[in-house]
Amino acid sequence: MDRKGWVLVKLLLIITGVLIFIYLITPKFQKNLYRIRDLTTQTNLESIRVALLSYYKDNEKWPSSLSKLAPKYLKKIPGEFLSSVKGSPKISIAKKEADFISQRGSRLAGWIYGNYDQEEGESKYVHSVLPMSTTLSDGIGSTSSW
Repeated sequence: MDRKGWVLVKLLLIITGVLIFIYLITPKFQKNLYRIRDLTTQTNLESIRVALLSYYKDNEKWPSSLSKLAPKYLKKIPGEFLSSVKGSPKISIAKKEADFISQRGSRLAGWIYGNYDQEEGESKYVHSVLPMSTTLSDGIGSTSSW
């Protein structure tokens, strides 16, 4: 084989090696991106919860909407990143526990706020905030323990 042929073979081997390396690290990279999105959403959720409690402490009542928290308690409503990389600051309001439960689902975007007072048998989501999505960004895990 002449010199040009060997150079081509070496180049193809290098390209193949690089492609194999990319193929091997891509799943790990994607898994880390999912983890970052999940942790960012959890951090944003905690920020909203702290702002919600601060609002209650200052006003002795719960806000009618999470949008009332901005700009005094939060600069703006932070995004939820389980549903998309861009994040969604969308807010849904549930007026009773059944609505809170029925409005959540897999791959839904934004936050849900349980804006209702406790009634008999309703206590789990009273004045609670959770992501609309019930699954983590990888589609496998759950937000039920948040």
